[in-house]
Amino acid sequence: MIARKLSSAAKRTRLVSYIFLLFMILGSVGLDQASKFHSEETLMAWSHESDPNLYKGSRFPITSVGSVTPGEETPVYLYLGFNYVRNLGAAWGALSNLPDNIRVPFFYVVTTVAVFIIGLYIRTTPVEHRLAIFSLALILSGAIGNFIDRLRLGYVIDWIDVRWNLVGWRYDFPNFNVADSAITVGVAFLMFDMLVLETIRRRTDKIQATPAAVKA
Repeated sequence: MIARKLSSAAKRTRLVSYIFLLFMILGSVGLDQASKFHSEETLMAWSHESDPNLYKGSRFPITSVGSVTPGEETPVYLYLGFNYVRNLGAAWGALSNLPDNIRVPFFYVVTTVAVFIIGLYIRTTPVEHRLAIFSLALILSGAIGNFIDRLRLGYVIDWIDVRWNLVGWRYDFPNFNVADSAITVGVAFLMFDMLVLETIRRRTDKIQATPAAVKA
């Protein structure tokens, strides 16, 4: 009877976790798509009146820490702004030069496989490993958000523009979006879970198993 109650409680816990993850994924994807739609509406200007299909990005700085050197757009320390970009490839525009008949199906297949594998990991990960499941859900939401772009538009909309110039290190980071941010944060959390929390869990299991082994 007790075993049944525990099993029932575990099932309820997993169900609640799945519902929470579902709403979190929907919220993350919704925020990503809403921000991309907003960027299309506000960050593009007609580049030529005779050809409405050509656009140019309009940059709107949010914050600049430090001073700006005359004739340069990048502040001495940090620049964060908005800039509309159509990314045909993966991160850093990788594979964007491939022909459309290869590039488009390739990203469809890769994303579909990735979503399936991530969903499988979420299903098989113990519910107690909350950070790992949360991380996988973030990665899944990011993959879905960019996949919707590819299905709807044939490219991914990037609109967040970050640049810095620190101690002589000047870099214009590739534009990204909310989905990319979710994937990055998810991967960082997942690495922390694998390298730190998993080590702690193994040590704890080993300590708990030691008395039983000594007693036997």
